[in-house]
Amino acid sequence: MPAATPLPRGPSVLTLYSAADLLTAPGCPVCRYTAEAADRYLGWFALEGHGDPTMITVMCASLGMCAQHTRRLMSQPGAAARLTAVYPYVLTAARELLSSRVAAVQPCPACQRDDVANRSALETLLDGLSEEEIRSRCRDLGGVCLPHLSGAIAIGPRHVAEWLARTVQETLEASPAVPAWLAGADPDAEARAVLRQALPIGETPVRGTCTACLATARAERDSLASLLAHSPDDSDLAAVLCSTHLADAAFAAPGARQLGALLGWQAASLAALPGRRRHRRAPGCPVCRAVGLAENDALAGSGRPAARAGHRSPLCLRHYVAVRAADKRAALTLAPGMADAADLLISELAEAFERSTAARRQGVPVPHSAAWQRAAAFLDGGAFGGLPPPR
Repeated sequence: MPAATPLPRGPSVLTLYSAADLLTAPGCPVCRYTAEAADRYLGWFALEGHGDPTMITVMCASLGMCAQHTRRLMSQPGAAARLTAVYPYVLTAARELLSSRVAAVQPCPACQRDDVANRSALETLLDGLSEEEIRSRCRDLGGVCLPHLSGAIAIGPRHVAEWLARTVQETLEASPAVPAWLAGADPDAEARAVLRQALPIGETPVRGTCTACLATARAERDSLASLLAHSPDDSDLAAVLCSTHLADAAFAAPGARQLGALLGWQAASLAALPGRRRHRRAPGCPVCRAVGLAENDALAGSGRPAARAGHRSPLCLRHYVAVRAADKRAALTLAPGMADAADLLISELAEAFERSTAARRQGVPVPHSAAWQRAAAFLDGGAFGGLPPPR
């Protein structure tokens, strides 16, 4: 009897032969493909990848995943046991970084997979739009979302990008209800909205948080509120929101009328972009600019004596790496507190793992430990939106 086919040592890849494979339902075909690819990758991590040596090595090189993908990992069933086992390896890599002169950190592996899937789907669609049958099908289904229209303008032939822009405009004008999918598919938008709602009003300090993450979260909240409070005019046509902040603004829009105005403004902004053939990057997102300024101010103050008071570093590891790249003297001041925090978390995670393993063997309830959540916040405080992790 032949042996069963072994499971692949990596996530499966979605089949994509032509643009027709993408155009299967109303809505943005690139969003749909990218979302399914992301679900497969994160599902593979939960079932197998968290125990795969190659994946653990990748996680150590990137010091975990980005804030958005970390939230998705934390929301999976069984996340506590899984990340309690994974994070000691990542924190050990972080500990080595803190004691070395090398500060190179690899990008989030999930983001890299998303980028590959996104680019593959968009390029396949753009190639297919040279055929009349594919254009007709794409038009019937509504075209693409605004973030992927921006991507088409950046990499596609000018005539194809212009055709897509007209199709999107027709979709906006013809629909009795505003198609919310035009803002793009972002499974993390609701989680970000909940975290922003929980931020304290004003400049009240929040104990146990990364000061830079808290500052950027407040700047993002205030900038989005300001954006939604006023009606854009012709002078705003140079402003193109990034995909994340367009999703945030669309989710926070108080009604269909405001959502329609927001999407219409962004569609007009994209249509107004000059030199589409040479375009590589949309004009800067105004929310990103506000966040960047707040982050720079917070990082500049992280090495001051007032911020250094006490044993704990005022930054998460992601922001410590940013300080280290810009100001090695400030980083040297912060490193001891970061190292002590990493050592403590490694110890807590080891204890939590041993207790949970013993409980499973005895068939009793697994004792609660939030060490894995504190580890996630230590690596990137943005995972909790600038708020402290659960205790």
